[in-house]
Amino acid sequence: MKRLYLFLANRDIETLRFESFFRELASDATFTYDGTRSGYFESEKDIAFELNEKLSTFHEISVTVIVAHKNWPLEKKLLQEAFGFFPNQCVYLTDVIMKELTFGNFSSIPLLNQEFRNIDKELMSTAGSFLRSGLSGLKTAEMENIHRNTFNYRLNRFIEITGLDIRDYHNALLLELYFQLASNGR
Repeated sequence: MKRLYLFLANRDIETLRFESFFRELASDATFTYDGTRSGYFESEKDIAFELNEKLSTFHEISVTVIVAHKNWPLEKKLLQEAFGFFPNQCVYLTDVIMKELTFGNFSSIPLLNQEFRNIDKELMSTAGSFLRSGLSGLKTAEMENIHRNTFNYRLNRFIEITGLDIRDYHNALLLELYFQLASNGR
């Protein structure tokens, strides 16, 4: 599964040096820049833990990295917020949303809702059952009263449409957060 790492720095990035810093952890990383201080890189490797430790040693500039599933308005907004909350750290979308909620800031919720607003109800139901079953495909198929192959099709379709692979803990947590906030009228 490709992982997307959005980054934001406090000043202009020296690209060759910056990229070599990250390539020590993910040699397959491909970089895209949105400007002189921000962008993202993709990698097949999950380097969030190692990256978090390595960023604490990065003293030339302050850089915040957020692990995301796409580069849409929610993710861009959360990167901006993360820069204030988590300097020189690598965090997940849910880390930032929960920090916002701690301070009574609900400004990301409409964007979170927008991410799932147009997803087929059947796919959302299956994804929700998958979370409630403890990420068990067999239990989900039983809960939804569907064949295991139908479950696999729906899960893969949900992942394909949303870009959110909920077989990963942090992605599942983001979807669960969405369900919890949606059920509370947020």
